[in-house]
Amino acid sequence: MSVPLTILQKEFGEFFKKNYSKLYYCSLDIVEDEEWARDIVGEVFSKAWSQYEALREKDFDSYLYISVRNRSIDHVRRQQAMVGYHQIFLDIEQEWYEEHSQEREEEIQYMLQVIDELPQRQRYIFNRCQIDGKRYAEVGKELQLSESSIHKYMVKSFAFIREKFKKRKSE
Repeated sequence: MSVPLTILQKEFGEFFKKNYSKLYYCSLDIVEDEEWARDIVGEVFSKAWSQYEALREKDFDSYLYISVRNRSIDHVRRQQAMVGYHQIFLDIEQEWYEEHSQEREEEIQYMLQVIDELPQRQRYIFNRCQIDGKRYAEVGKELQLSESSIHKYMVKSFAFIREKFKKRKSE
């Protein structure tokens, strides 16, 4: 026999008022987060409403309590897993950084060594333009050379450096 919807709504509303805070504190004890506790209890009541007519003759209090407890425990487990995954990610990131920072340091040292192999004038021009950040025109004026001459020196320098790095990678 089917019970009229208005009676079910009234019963459920009274049951909700009577049990919400008890279930909320049950969830809060487990999840230790007010917002999550409210969400969990709300979800359980929402699901319970969709099954209320079938469940109302049974031990509805126990059903709600067990549902809230289980959802709260599931939430904590998911959170712990997420923290674990986050820690794994941080560990991997740290390991990658340490490995690659060593490689980067080695490449910087190699670059400095290659720059030192440039002929003296070419090295001076390269350092003034690339290390000191000077414009070709400024370096040209300083050395009484044209801007295009400085450009040619830089092209030669970059070609030399590229060739050295290419040889290094093939070794």
